[in-house]
Amino acid sequence: MKFLLTIILGAALGAAGTLYWIYGNYADPSEQALMRDTLTTYMPFLEEYVNQ
Repeated sequence: MKFLLTIILGAALGAAGTLYWIYGNYADPSEQALMRDTLTTYMPFLEEYVNQ
């Protein structure tokens, strides 16, 4: 069970890291705004950190 949780946590962190890397290196400003808006729509408690 511990192994499965480790794999799931690693996959989640890897996916988040990949999206952040794309956000920072390849997305143009309109795509970045869309990504921020999508994130704050589904997780509004992150808005104060995302929209600085």
